[in-house]
Amino acid sequence: MRQWTVLIVSSLIVFSGCNSSKKPNEANLKNAIDQYLSMQNRACVTLDGQFPHDVPVGDNSGTAAKLAALEHAGLVQSVNTTAVVRSLADSLSLTPQKPKPVKRYTVSTEGQKYFQKVLDVSGRLDGFCYGHEEVALIVNWTEPETQGSYSETTVTYTGKVPDLAAWAKLPEIQQAFPSIKTTLSDVGQNQTVALHLTNKGWAVNNF
Repeated sequence: MRQWTVLIVSSLIVFSGCNSSKKPNEANLKNAIDQYLSMQNRACVTLDGQFPHDVPVGDNSGTAAKLAALEHAGLVQSVNTTAVVRSLADSLSLTPQKPKPVKRYTVSTEGQKYFQKVLDVSGRLDGFCYGHEEVALIVNWTEPETQGSYSETTVTYTGKVPDLAAWAKLPEIQQAFPSIKTTLSDVGQNQTVALHLTNKGWAVNNF
């Protein structure tokens, strides 16, 4: 009889453990949102084109300013050389282009710590990630309701970037990449996201 009691209790513990991930509690909802945020790369800045970047000497474009700021932060390094730099107008011209003096930027050893291919609407771009976003606080969530074939809840939360890189705080960087300030400001505000229940637990919709 005692053996049966032990077996039943053990089975209940295992069953409870298997279903604990499906409970709409703070820990499970936080875990689901954290998994989603880890794939979003919102705490990153990107550049058009790929490294190495050739910038004509005297170029004051936005890309040139961004690369100059990244060099000041130690994430890229430059050398003076000559190269054929083609603009959109050049690509339509039949006249051969001559090499011009350029600054050639490459990712530095320090920059490799933060360098990533960041997924964007236009594809994967060269970028630098200055931290990762995660949930700071689950503010509240709605009572799960059945939507079609699964249960769904809407969660309100605030976020944080706990490992913010020192270079992202530099004035030159934040001026060249204003999205950093915007992202850090938005992360700390109340945000809402819809989650649905799967056979493995909660997951952000469309993820």
